[in-house]
Amino acid sequence: MTVLPTSAPAEEPAQILGKKLEPYLLVLPAMLILAFFFAGPAVYNIALAFQELSLFDLGREGKWVGFANFAEVLTDPSTGQSLINTTLWLTIITVVLRLALGLGLALLLNATVFSRWKLGWLVRSLILVPWVTPPVVAVAAWKWLLDARYGVVNQALMGLGLIDQGIPFLARTSTVWGAIETMLIWRELPFVVITILAALQSIPSELREAARIDGANEFQIQTRIVLPLLKPVLAVITLLTTIWTFNNFVYVWLATRGGPGDYTQVLATQMYTTSFVDYRMGAGAAVGVVMSLIMFAFALVYFFVIFREK
Repeated sequence: MTVLPTSAPAEEPAQILGKKLEPYLLVLPAMLILAFFFAGPAVYNIALAFQELSLFDLGREGKWVGFANFAEVLTDPSTGQSLINTTLWLTIITVVLRLALGLGLALLLNATVFSRWKLGWLVRSLILVPWVTPPVVAVAAWKWLLDARYGVVNQALMGLGLIDQGIPFLARTSTVWGAIETMLIWRELPFVVITILAALQSIPSELREAARIDGANEFQIQTRIVLPLLKPVLAVITLLTTIWTFNNFVYVWLATRGGPGDYTQVLATQMYTTSFVDYRMGAGAAVGVVMSLIMFAFALVYFFVIFREK
């Protein structure tokens, strides 16, 4: 007697709907948390940018002024100078230097000499010291190092006979940006080094050995094998460091508060000054929206240029 296989009972429409909704219900708590902590403040900031509202009137409804805050911000000559400072002096120069120094240090740390002498763990630990230092502490330490009267840097330069009196690095327009960039690069460089080093160590050693057998020298191995394989990692590092630096407020504010005068004013410090010194929350929010739009446009263009081959 042949036993016919029994077919599974048909699912009810409610069961089918439940299976379709299950993935969305699982991620719903995380999405609600993200909406509360990220999307909520962003939407509130955008709404604030279209209002005229004093810091002392927060919690009340402001006066809707349309695009007046954006028109004021975009036609203000100080915004143009802040944009140049943010883009060129704060972002482009420090990102390029961090990538160049980070790549060089990562290649050096990846050399076999450190593992042969069992010094790899020590060097990596020392590299991380600046990164585990809070930015506030790092800026305070560098301000002391660069002090015109008691700073170690000026004492060393005078000891070597290079200068006759201390240089106020953070008060001169000719040296202030170099001092700020030194603080920022010193503090943020380890992230670039460690990320590139991890990518280097994920490259199979067989590729290098095969290239050496084929007659390639070390320069050709680095430029034709290693660097192309690092391209995705370098792209992500460039994007992240650019966004973080463009929006950075800590280094400039703690080092100079935008001075001397407004010489080092950047968009982040302009937004803070407008909102919490001039008490004009609407205009300050408009500066924040402009910064977000610039970074959003940069990210779109960057991904299109870098990943268009894919």
